[in-house]
Amino acid sequence: MNPRTQQSTALEGGAVAPTAERPEPLTLASVVSATVVLTALQPEDEPRLKWSIKLPANLRIRREARTRTRMRLTMSHWIGDVEAAARIAAELADNAAKHGRPFFDGSVILRLSVDPKTGVLLVEVDDANPAFPNFEEVQSGLCGSDSGLGFVQYQRARINWHVLQDDHGAVLGKTVQAILTLAEPA
Repeated sequence: MNPRTQQSTALEGGAVAPTAERPEPLTLASVVSATVVLTALQPEDEPRLKWSIKLPANLRIRREARTRTRMRLTMSHWIGDVEAAARIAAELADNAAKHGRPFFDGSVILRLSVDPKTGVLLVEVDDANPAFPNFEEVQSGLCGSDSGLGFVQYQRARINWHVLQDDHGAVLGKTVQAILTLAEPA
């Protein structure tokens, strides 16, 4: 759709009036633009929140993961314990930076997704190290609540992990998951 152009002609005193011969030059003040973005409603079987970010694997990763997770969960109106979830994301990201291996760009990947039916939150962190040597110790609860993964278990989150592969089966690293269910009403 082409916009209509206004035509102008010279008036007395040098002023220009609209005519059909010469279009009036467009200036910044005469152009007004607006953009409206319409988005479809999210299907009910899709996660209400699905979010991913690369975090630099440095000394600030805990704070960055915690702050961003808190913001995303608050904005999505997740009804679980946002502070505990943010701390769990921070612990997983920090462990990936300390005990895993960052990807070639120096980052690890944090993902959050919420199941729309159950409200269950899945926190995932990817790093480039495909091994998790002491996972059995973590699963048995021997690492203590003062460690990062011990805190995750103390919050009653289930911990799991799997080798991360691309579409062709090449090993890229691992994904560590924490699954947080909503607390039962008392």
